[in-house]
Amino acid sequence: MIINKVIIGFVNQQFDTETRRFINQEFHGSDDRTWENEMGDSLDLTGDDAALVYGLGGVDEPYLNMEMVQPSIFNVQAGDRVLVTPKDGSDPVEEFQGVVFGIKDCKYIQVRDQDDNVFDCDPDQVHLIK
Repeated sequence: MIINKVIIGFVNQQFDTETRRFINQEFHGSDDRTWENEMGDSLDLTGDDAALVYGLGGVDEPYLNMEMVQPSIFNVQAGDRVLVTPKDGSDPVEEFQGVVFGIKDCKYIQVRDQDDNVFDCDPDQVHLIK
């Protein structure tokens, strides 16, 4: 059976006014929590049902870190105009201008050129045009 642990809290997000990008976020959870089934109905985890979560004897609640996925460390985001340069002398990509299309596998910046071709570029190849 799958059940949901609902934690009441708030999110604090940090924004850099110079780069106009969010740089960090944290979830601050309270001790208030409820359990519910997949349909959103509240579960009363007392008595015999407590063993579903708390184990035998009703102790040792499982813990899952509430760390949130942090904003991308890349200095560009979708829609930004960029200049793409070759990585090294053997890179077949020639310098071109394009628009950031997205992020792939958390390590490549996808850039669309003027002919609508999309290239997976290393972050050190991509330079923001201001």
